[in-house]
Amino acid sequence: MADYQFIRKLHVDHGMSIREIARQYHYSRRTIRDALAWDGSETVGKYVRQEPPVRPKTGKYVAIIDGWLVADQQVHRKQRHTARRMWERLRDEHGVDVAESTVRRLVAQRRAVIAPAAKQVYLMLAFGPGDVAQVDWGEAQVWLGGVLTKVYLFCMRLGYSTAPFVMAFASMRVECFLEGHVQALAYFGGVARHLVYDNLASAVKKILRGRERELNSRFQQLAAYYLFEPEFANPAAGWEKGLVEGLVGFARRNYLVPVPRVSSLAELNAQLRAKTMALRAQTAAARGGRTIGDLWDEEVSHFLPLPRTAFRASTTHAVRVDKFSVFRHQLVVYSVPSRYSERRLRLEAFHDRLEVYDGTKLVASHAIVSKAESPVLLLEHYLDVLVRKPGAVRYARVVAQLDPVATAYRDAFLKAQPQAYSEFVRVLQLVRTYPWPLVLSAMALATERRVYSAAGVAEIVRECQGGAVGRTVVLPHGPCVQQPDPAQFDELVGASR
Repeated sequence: MADYQFIRKLHVDHGMSIREIARQYHYSRRTIRDALAWDGSETVGKYVRQEPPVRPKTGKYVAIIDGWLVADQQVHRKQRHTARRMWERLRDEHGVDVAESTVRRLVAQRRAVIAPAAKQVYLMLAFGPGDVAQVDWGEAQVWLGGVLTKVYLFCMRLGYSTAPFVMAFASMRVECFLEGHVQALAYFGGVARHLVYDNLASAVKKILRGRERELNSRFQQLAAYYLFEPEFANPAAGWEKGLVEGLVGFARRNYLVPVPRVSSLAELNAQLRAKTMALRAQTAAARGGRTIGDLWDEEVSHFLPLPRTAFRASTTHAVRVDKFSVFRHQLVVYSVPSRYSERRLRLEAFHDRLEVYDGTKLVASHAIVSKAESPVLLLEHYLDVLVRKPGAVRYARVVAQLDPVATAYRDAFLKAQPQAYSEFVRVLQLVRTYPWPLVLSAMALATERRVYSAAGVAEIVRECQGGAVGRTVVLPHGPCVQQPDPAQFDELVGASR
């Protein structure tokens, strides 16, 4: 991925031709063309290491030492770990067989990163147009569908114009992080050359020496696709990206007080978008009376251009479908069509939905559920099984989880026609032809009219689809037929007279 990013920068940012890149940097032309034609997908040819890398003897204990150093910042300075005490704990609690001097050197290195000297000297910063944007997450609470819910605010702020972008998500998963970038860069109309972050897990897999980081692979692909250079603040040094830190607090105080009441995240994000756009007319601080909108318009001409298509903001997972035709993702169980049971499929997880593929064929799609006490099952995924096993309609979970209107109709149907399981399955099969809300409305009318047959429900569906629901005559266990209007016979009687 580093090669792809380097090649794309040479071609897009420096205008080098394929021939020139191949001659100067000794890449094959095929590799260069693959890099330039890459569409941002996660599947990229990678070198597979044959043997694990050789690591220092104390490498696996760095995280433990870092944890002790971080915890020490919360206690009195005279009760903090010394290097000798850390060596003793590693020896006694973890069985580490290394010299004390080795641990002393390691602690000194980690302390310089985790707990630098308390006294700091700060400098005011000035950014050029299109040069820097800062990114961070924030938390807030909103009334979502009548329930007080925690949401996560993806915030990006331009360094030169200070123009803000805020978008709410249900979580801070990698998919949400990627989608936040896609939406923010499209909102700003271009890509700042440097994006500044703290060491959030969505981007950083491992903190290395100094400013070096081991990046999350999907985040690195995002950076390579949009050609921005990611930069990271030192651990626990939020002042290094003070613009976006201020935006998080500003958004909470000004956009979410009082706590908004919305029906969906889409409604909340529409409100946030309108409020951030309104800041264009605000005068920027220390900019000679110029507005944020004027400065933002100036920045647009200095941005890197947006790619022709947006980055596919998803992560890919291999999932195994069990004998119940379900798979598990983020502790929630979802269904797929029964013919794919006990198969391995490919899952693409987006911020708001899941797409399941068999090769390149989309076989199932679900809206993401953050918490579910029962599996997320779709009726159409199990219709083939119900046709073969119609008796299961009494207790099958996929039927029991349907709308109460549907389960009430099922109970009334089987009470009127005991053992007519296959007939009720034919009623459920109407969802293959008509939308589920329409079938559900027909079931409600069928319950009211005591129509207990697939043909009768189908007739009501067509009746509802036409928008005219007239009076009906209910035949015993038979279809519903339209009752003639007696006024038609009055004309005949009048004619005979």
